Amino acid sequence: MLKLLPLPPLLVAIVIPTGCTTSPAGSIPGTDQSFKLEGGTTPISVKQGDSQSVKITVDRGKNFHKSVRLSAEPNEKIRATCDRDLVKDGEPQDVNVKIHPAEDAPPGDYTVTLTGSSDSGAPARLNLAVKVLKK
Repeated sequence: MLKLLPLPPLLVAIVIPTGCTTSPAGSIPGTDQSFKLEGGTTPISVKQGDSQSVKITVDRGKNFHKSVRLSAEPNEKIRATCDRDLVKDGEPQDVNVKIHPAEDAPPGDYTVTLTGSSDSGAPARLNLAVKVLKK
């Protein structure tokens, strides 16, 4: 005789996306001759006047061998600087970006945009969410 056992209640999980952010492809999108910029967990929380570093990775397509030049678009209240602005093929693909809000930056949510470009093709733009906290 077969006996049926009651099943435990079903668990429901709500997933809130955090983790890495990824840019749309640069150079020749949709091919193996493109690249993407991948960022750290966002939002990046940092207090007024302090700084926080985040690792950005140049993710290359199989046949993308050009150098990628990185730049951070200026923001009135938040400065972002890369520890190097040129990532060559064959070199380490990780770059540290320092996020530094001004002392008088109002607490709140901001976006810092990093741009990666090669000698030809479309640039890749990575938007990093930054949360400025009161000091």
